[in-house]
Amino acid sequence: MEEKLFDEKSITRGFYFICFGTFFVMLSLATHLPAYPHMLASFDLGPGHAVWMQLGLALGLTGFQPLLGWLGDAFSLKVVILLGAVFMVIGSMLVALSPAFWVLVVGLFFKGMAGAAIAPSGIAYAGRFFTGEKRGKTLGLFIALSTIGALFGPVLSGIFVDTLGWTSSFWFTAVLGGVAFSLFFLGVPSIKMETRRSFDFLGVVFVLVVLVGLLTIPTFINNYGFTSGLWLPSFAVFAIGLFLLISVEKRRKEPLLDLNYVTNRSFWVPTVMAVLLLVGFAGVMYLLTFFVQNVQGKSATTVGILQMAIFLGASGAAILSGRIIKRFSARVMLGTGIVTFIVGLVMLTMVKIDASFTYLFIAMSLIGIGSGFNNPVIKAIIVSKATLSRMNVITFTNTVIENVAQRLGASFALVGFALFAAKGNGVNALANTSLIFIALAAGSLLFLVLIPKKIEGIHEVNERVEGVQEVNGSIITSIKVDSIEKETIKI
Repeated sequence: MEEKLFDEKSITRGFYFICFGTFFVMLSLATHLPAYPHMLASFDLGPGHAVWMQLGLALGLTGFQPLLGWLGDAFSLKVVILLGAVFMVIGSMLVALSPAFWVLVVGLFFKGMAGAAIAPSGIAYAGRFFTGEKRGKTLGLFIALSTIGALFGPVLSGIFVDTLGWTSSFWFTAVLGGVAFSLFFLGVPSIKMETRRSFDFLGVVFVLVVLVGLLTIPTFINNYGFTSGLWLPSFAVFAIGLFLLISVEKRRKEPLLDLNYVTNRSFWVPTVMAVLLLVGFAGVMYLLTFFVQNVQGKSATTVGILQMAIFLGASGAAILSGRIIKRFSARVMLGTGIVTFIVGLVMLTMVKIDASFTYLFIAMSLIGIGSGFNNPVIKAIIVSKATLSRMNVITFTNTVIENVAQRLGASFALVGFALFAAKGNGVNALANTSLIFIALAAGSLLFLVLIPKKIEGIHEVNERVEGVQEVNGSIITSIKVDSIEKETIKI
């Protein structure tokens, strides 16, 4: 059996392969937005049915993410991201070939699974192998490349939809899934754990119950109305499932969800702030899609370019934030990002039916800049006190919460737009829903006082748990790769 010693260059090279593979997956995930109206039209369905498509994607993104995090800790992160690339290929082909609407929803579920497996991977990798200024830079780079992938997705999709039909964009993402698989297989080391973890079956079941209950609430509200009360069973399923999940996980020696760390201020405070912001971040993109196409009557390509603005702003701001995170306090960084985010939303509340492309582009750019500037800071705080052996579980748990927030934001935006538009005023649908997003973003400012000024692993490298040795900003480890031996980390 061959044992390989990985130095700083080898660890860094694996990180870049994760980044580039993630770029293609995130690009693929972002392609469906401009195609939504055309996909619904092909099945003779209205905008309200987009909630079912959103539900399929949301369940994929969130339902199995804790399990994928456990797989990363128990076996190898490489196994998880390879599965993610396969899911992207399967999901894209199902959507492109869908003979019925429900098959299309299943395909979007698999595309969501791809994002669930891959989106947190770079955060877990950076949190485990880098400290100090290099951790900030790698977090910023991974978030930026993920966002840049999402940046090009809407534009390319809009072009495909307008020229070759909406199914062509999903054949394109199937190819990208294959490219990502090749990058992960060839460039990412298989870093295996020292000990195998017991499988928390009940944890997986109750996580699914909780998320199904939560994510179906907006679906029933959209279809039957809030006053019908038909959403209450979903709420009951969510509440009971959450109670049982907490009860089961507290008794487990190695739970699927790390509840001890979830209650740590370094986890729940930045996660709550991220949730409040991400509801609006995801919601405005869906609002924009239907406002520009259904109200202003413009093309899918126009929507793609406008959505590109939010991702372009987010990616550039993430790189900048990662580079300067060590120079400023976490509170200053987060406060700056939140205020910028709110300014962009305020611009949307003043939109008129003849709003110019430039005006919308600036508004979306500011929203993207505010969100992107905050991301590296939030992720750095979340991983700051995480143990290395549970790094994947913790980062995947954070990501599932953020994904739920984005899916709820998107579903809420779709429901809000459909309700306001039904009253004959699509312009107010955009403005009024944006006001709610402003209130949520303003609420996140209240949590700034609970954010530490200095972040362990960034500002205070020497306080890193488990005594990891820092050499030129990187953690040097001895790892057995691609063998049946389990991981050995030597300090």
